[in-house]
Amino acid sequence: MADGEKLLTDEEMQAIEDVVASGDLEGDGYNVGAAAESFDLTSKDNRPSFDTTVLEQINERFHRHLRIGLLRELKYSADVAMGTVEVMNYGDYIRNLPSPVSLNLTNMSPLKGESVCFIDPQVVFSCVDNWFGGTPRPLAAVSEAREFSATEEVVMKKVRIVVYAALLEAWAPALRVQCEFVRAETNPLLANIAADNDLVIINRFKVGNGTDALGAIDIVHPFDSINLVRGSLTKVVAAKRTENRLEREWSQKLANTLDEVPFEAVVNAGEIPISLAKLNTLKVGDVISLQDMGRSELCVNGLPIYEVEMGSRGDHAAVKIVASTIAGHTNE
Repeated sequence: MADGEKLLTDEEMQAIEDVVASGDLEGDGYNVGAAAESFDLTSKDNRPSFDTTVLEQINERFHRHLRIGLLRELKYSADVAMGTVEVMNYGDYIRNLPSPVSLNLTNMSPLKGESVCFIDPQVVFSCVDNWFGGTPRPLAAVSEAREFSATEEVVMKKVRIVVYAALLEAWAPALRVQCEFVRAETNPLLANIAADNDLVIINRFKVGNGTDALGAIDIVHPFDSINLVRGSLTKVVAAKRTENRLEREWSQKLANTLDEVPFEAVVNAGEIPISLAKLNTLKVGDVISLQDMGRSELCVNGLPIYEVEMGSRGDHAAVKIVASTIAGHTNE
């Protein structure tokens, strides 16, 4: 169609207008039944799925250092579950927190904004019980108006120090961070690290035994703070180590040397129950008959290795190897 040429003539356009005006148009239009969903381009919920691979590696290292730190600082051999990563609205997270609450606002440079270290009050109570020689256990009923005691404040400080030290070690291979304590809040409404509709990343570590978990320790970051440094995070991949020439030669010499180490193999020919009276009558030249010449075991350094059958070859006594007694070894 040339530029400026009309798709329909004036007569065709007039005919269409007449039919529409008269109401004689029959049938349905095209694509009127197509399904459609609303999509808000400005909504942060429409972000692409977040790759948590690096955070999971960080959580794995944090999990290890957290357990070591609790044992060192509080003599608490805590059962800590491996951390999980979850993305949710900050408002939804705050509303589900128990009371009283321990929220430790933290600057983790170079991450943008403030992060939160949440320590479940039941974890604090169990640490206090353990510190004074009791059994770590949760409190059955805790009033929402209850405040932490001076002793519990000291324990929370120790746990916070352990968490910061573990974070430094956990993040070091991926990104060097510094943890600076800003303030502690017991009211979740005062810990405004993000708006209610903003996304946050929760790294949760449950303390306790499975379904009987005492509580959790959460490390919460604003989504934007992690998203901005996502390209800088380094995935730690264990390098495949190759042996050099000297190591290969040393390994071969060690294997050859071990092959020359002598061992003493022992086979019990049989056992005969005998009374003390008969034992006292034995003298040089007497013959003791072995009634059962069945299978026995060949032992090396007291460890049974093979099942054998007793017999002879020529003028010598001999054993025939029948089967291996070592778990996982085949008899072929």
